[in-house]
Amino acid sequence: MLDVKPDDGRLRTMTHAPALDGEQPPTLTEWADQRLRQAILRGEFGPGDALVISALAEQMGLSATPLREALRNLAADGLVVLQSHGKARVAQVDVHEANEIYELRLMLEPVALERAVRNADDAYRGRVEAAWQALTPHRVASPSDHAAFHRALLSTCNSAWLLRMATMLADRAGLMINVGLPSRPDDYETAAAHRMLKDLALAGDGVAASEELRRHLSGTLAAFHLVAGGSVSKDKAP
Repeated sequence: MLDVKPDDGRLRTMTHAPALDGEQPPTLTEWADQRLRQAILRGEFGPGDALVISALAEQMGLSATPLREALRNLAADGLVVLQSHGKARVAQVDVHEANEIYELRLMLEPVALERAVRNADDAYRGRVEAAWQALTPHRVASPSDHAAFHRALLSTCNSAWLLRMATMLADRAGLMINVGLPSRPDDYETAAAHRMLKDLALAGDGVAASEELRRHLSGTLAAFHLVAGGSVSKDKAP
């Protein structure tokens, strides 16, 4: 397994980067984008860590070209910062940016969710239920399972641009949560914190689901602020 060492000496290993012998998206660029996006959101690479194309190409069994394209996509989504000489870094996070990201999430995601619930069908309800069930095995679910649940909630939104923007902002927020909220209060459970969202979406109540999502996102931002200030609120639900 390849270790990538950033400037501060910490070792970063991409632990979930299988060879190109399994199910994959239509292009190598999309495959690389998914693998790197998942690794960043899982915290395998932390904010400020270097992403060296030559090292990643060796580990993932790819040429440099699809990796460069994937990194450009991730940079456009705010997850990485491109640098010269075939390098990039995972983006840093701060409270000011969190305010901006969550202001936009609060504007867009509740609208997207209300539209998604309005267009719900049996397949949608199955996806949402399955994504919520994936949160239940552990008290604090993995970032990838958390992100998958939110994606499932929005999956039938009938505006491609709204869905794209909401997903991009949610991915960037996922990085912030991984870094800014590395631990949770002892009484926090991911599944419980998302149960109401799941129940309202499955019940077909788009308006109530939208309001619950606003409360949920506002609570996450408040928790992020409290951690930045040195304390964590036990009644907030990331």
